[in-house]
Amino acid sequence: MRTKCSICENRSNCFNELSINELDRVTENKSEIVYRKGETLIKQNSSAKHIYFIKSGLVKVFVENKNKSLILEISGKSSMLGITSLNYSDHYNFSVTAIEDVEVCEIDIETIKGIMNNNVGFSSIVVKELNRKIDKLLSKVYCLSQKNIQSRLAELLLSLSDEVFKDLSFTLTLSRHELAELTNMATENVVRILKEFNNKGYIELAGKKIKITNYEKLKEISL
Repeated sequence: MRTKCSICENRSNCFNELSINELDRVTENKSEIVYRKGETLIKQNSSAKHIYFIKSGLVKVFVENKNKSLILEISGKSSMLGITSLNYSDHYNFSVTAIEDVEVCEIDIETIKGIMNNNVGFSSIVVKELNRKIDKLLSKVYCLSQKNIQSRLAELLLSLSDEVFKDLSFTLTLSRHELAELTNMATENVVRILKEFNNKGYIELAGKKIKITNYEKLKEISL
């Protein structure tokens, strides 16, 4: 049974711009799906048919080729995926995989396009979200091309703390290999630098649990 968007407590802020009729239209043209850890939500180069709204859980957004993958971001609750395909491309230019169980709303992309054409407020917020994603991607390009490996990993840890888990202590659902794909580093370098940060007291490691104990030092290293 589909949850009505008009009464959903988890809906994106952009949907606050919609009328009851528009919300009902979204409800009629969406599916609510649970993806288990490791399952693929979006496959790179597949036809763009849906916008994905994450209600709970975490996913990784990445680009891939024959030899290597680069993770662009970790997205969680309230994130919208696929908006780059609204006006730019009829195919997804990235893949998305669940890194823990996730609950998503898959909304028909033509429904979203139609509402955007008639609702300036909604369209404006979607464009702002798209611009935010572009800014974040440009920052990532700068980080990967201009910063050393210690700076890259420090920036990643701060980003996970501030934007994903919203806590100085968190249980990392990512493997060391996935951390390497996020920072364009070799896995052994990720392991080595994590141990280095731990030994210097910048973080505390306990298996998959990480606690940032010297935020300011990591911030200094990340610059």
